[in-house]
Amino acid sequence: MNMDQKVITEKGLFNKDFILLWSGQVVSSIGNSIQYIAVMWWVMNHFSSSQSGVVMGLMFTFSVIPMAVIGPFAGVLNDRVSRKSIVILSDFLRGLLILWMAYLAYTNTLTAILIYLISALMGIGSAFFNPAIQSTIPNIVPDKNLTRANSLYQTGMQFTQIIGPAIGGLLVGFFGPFFVFMLNGFSFIISAGTEIFINFKQSISRNKDSSFFSDFKDGFKFLYDQKLIFWSMIIVSVLNFAFSPIDILIAKQIKEVYHLGALELGYTFSAFAIGMMIGSVVLSIIPEINVKHNFIILGAVSTGILYAMFGVAPNLIAFLIVALLIGFALAFVNVLFQVIIQRLVPDEKRGRVFSVMLTFETIFQPISLSVVGFLSASFSNFLIFTVLGSVVTICSFLFYLVPGVKEV
Repeated sequence: MNMDQKVITEKGLFNKDFILLWSGQVVSSIGNSIQYIAVMWWVMNHFSSSQSGVVMGLMFTFSVIPMAVIGPFAGVLNDRVSRKSIVILSDFLRGLLILWMAYLAYTNTLTAILIYLISALMGIGSAFFNPAIQSTIPNIVPDKNLTRANSLYQTGMQFTQIIGPAIGGLLVGFFGPFFVFMLNGFSFIISAGTEIFINFKQSISRNKDSSFFSDFKDGFKFLYDQKLIFWSMIIVSVLNFAFSPIDILIAKQIKEVYHLGALELGYTFSAFAIGMMIGSVVLSIIPEINVKHNFIILGAVSTGILYAMFGVAPNLIAFLIVALLIGFALAFVNVLFQVIIQRLVPDEKRGRVFSVMLTFETIFQPISLSVVGFLSASFSNFLIFTVLGSVVTICSFLFYLVPGVKEV
């Protein structure tokens, strides 16, 4: 046990570094949740009903594409330089971008092109930021508390998804989008300020003979050689492809099947977040799960079955219950899978691995959204929910075929 590991063990889970990291991300995540409502409201008020959907769809696409394209390169940089610098700089610059958006909204000069530009730049920041955070958690908490740390982190993020939209609606209604944009911009800067005091305890490779591109290739080689991680990543990518269009299908179900409005749509998204928060809380208080793969597969299979059940939910209450149960099952899948990856991957390669995984998770999302958006015009929600839920269920069982899965 080296000195850093000994210090982490002695500090326990609720040490200064983890608390600062957690609280900073909660603050910026609440700001993001509020911003989501403000941006949608701004777009709907500045574009016609036929244009607003297109603008929001392109805004999402421009935010995702940078993460998919530059993710692996960002991961290499995460392993070669200080992750602390990357995290602080990413949050600070994203804060400035949102403040710029606030200024543009205030001066009525915010256009669709500028929204796409800001979304793309925010996506680039996330491509560097997300793997840095995922790689850091194992370095600042004891290994025995890694599951609880990831659970608490997810709990905080899901809690913000519950309260953020409600707060956002109130703030937009009383003060307008400009105020919300400004508030979110400062939330990122506050988060960057808290991160200055965190000791990231990073192990940086000091091999001076290696180049950026050799490290890039080494990351892919490591990922390919680790068959458990590689094949799990492939299966997860298929699951994400089937699960990504869920927002489109839910919106259609609420409006066209139940003949309800935006309020009920918000209830459904909140039910997801509540379910994930409950699942994360459960994982944070129960004893460490030693045989994690069974719980991951059970959670994924349950998600697929429940996904298919969306199409036969007779009313909103049943729909909300299914959404909550899906969130609960996904919490087990997400948290436990992340803990396995954090433990299997050495710190000096962790940024590359998490970035490649993030790329595979996001690269097919625009395709999935486009395909299902097109199919939803010709086929019923019942049929699409059934097919996609069946895909998730069947592919979840494939985890049992992954080499080494029964050892985790």
